[in-house]
Amino acid sequence: SHPQMSPIPMSRAQALAESGRAGGFRFVQPRNLCWWVYIVLVVVGILSAIAMFAQPINAFGPAIAGSILLLTIYALILWWFTRHIDRYSPVPGSLIVTALMWGGFGATMSIAINVNTPLIELYAKGFGQQFAQNWGAGLAAPVVEELAKGLGVVLLIYLAPRVIRTSFDGFIVGAFIGLGFQTVEDVLYAMNVAGSAFGVDAGTLAIGNTLLRMATGLSGHILYSAVFGAGVVYLLGRPGEPRNVGRGVGLVVLAMGMHWFWDSLGALFPLGNGMFLVLLAVTVVVFLYIGVLVYRMVVTREQQYLRAVLAPEATSGLLTPWELDAIAGSAKQRRALRKALPDRAARRRQRWVVEASSDLADALARSGGADTPEVAFARSEVARIRSGTPAQRL
Repeated sequence: SHPQMSPIPMSRAQALAESGRAGGFRFVQPRNLCWWVYIVLVVVGILSAIAMFAQPINAFGPAIAGSILLLTIYALILWWFTRHIDRYSPVPGSLIVTALMWGGFGATMSIAINVNTPLIELYAKGFGQQFAQNWGAGLAAPVVEELAKGLGVVLLIYLAPRVIRTSFDGFIVGAFIGLGFQTVEDVLYAMNVAGSAFGVDAGTLAIGNTLLRMATGLSGHILYSAVFGAGVVYLLGRPGEPRNVGRGVGLVVLAMGMHWFWDSLGALFPLGNGMFLVLLAVTVVVFLYIGVLVYRMVVTREQQYLRAVLAPEATSGLLTPWELDAIAGSAKQRRALRKALPDRAARRRQRWVVEASSDLADALARSGGADTPEVAFARSEVARIRSGTPAQRL
């Protein structure tokens, strides 16, 4: 048996209009004030990074280079993973790069780095050095950094209004802003750690710190920003996502709350090193589980839009009802569909049918639902793959 969804009834035309699946993004928008805000803050952040990194890189170049190489590989893996889960209505790559740049330079180098330290110093003056040491990061970073990254989501909504239409889009864009933030922040930490012992064992210290931060990265800024980004879309409302202030506030507070808890772990639980590492591991698992729950909540509307786009193809017989459920459903449903088939070749063909159906949805989005030659070709590819007929050579 195959699990069924409970879709919101809608036509293909409505789904295409509301989902933004075929929405385009143009980066250069000189008549858009949000573009100028973005440009100014990102450029200031890049210049600040160049000034800040120049001297340490000269002193600890090999150590920092090793960390940057590890972080680059790590970022590419997380890029692939986040793009993989964004399969229902993919965000354009150019918008993803724009999000990464905001996270790395606008949010981190222009805003967070210039606000966190003065705020912690104010806590020290008002409540003492010990208080600031224990609680300063937890009382500064969750507010400053999540608002800085959330500002990026707001700017991108108004730079790409035809693309960011649902809370899931906010989740994905927020995740990439968090990835940019995480990567640049990890380089900063590697730089600071490399010089912490007057350059002794700089490479070991920097790479060790980088590996630790990589181990907790997905449950850190990437997750916080994804949850916050979904909350921003609920707060503002979009054509594909009705405004829901309660849910929006809940997700924004949840993101800040997780960030606060992580930054305050040492003050909340003064444990020995061994037990503290266990606590870190448990916290990572719990945070990732929360991330899965939020993902399942926000992805539902995207799945329903994709289902509405492809439902006529099931009515016409191009897709079976079970295939439609799987294509517009979860990875678990797609695995169940393949496992029900008798042999490896059939399961492989079924995987390709699912991929070709996504291509068909893209073609339908570009055509506005019209039966263009591109749509006809996409349909023929689904039928060809199902029959096992080899592709014709040109």
